Amino acid sequence: MTPIILAASASASTKLALGIGLVIFIVLFFKLLVGFLKFCLRHPFLSLLLLIGGGLGLAFHFLLGVIIVIAVICGGLVFFALDQFN
Repeated sequence: MTPIILAASASASTKLALGIGLVIFIVLFFKLLVGFLKFCLRHPFLSLLLLIGGGLGLAFHFLLGVIIVIAVICGGLVFFALDQFN
């Protein structure tokens, strides 16, 4: 119930900044998934070795963290541009 109240009480510029950050995250996340699928299909032996050794999961999670950081930075820049941090 609390997230619904917080989302309803947010200003229009806050909703815009959150929306832009969410769109950037979704686009980069799907690009990451497509990139990993292409890599696994082009290099099946190497991706099997990485999957067994744990390197494929490590790389995916590291890149997912980078995507989250990029989305948060872009959302923060929109917050600054719309002067939400007083």
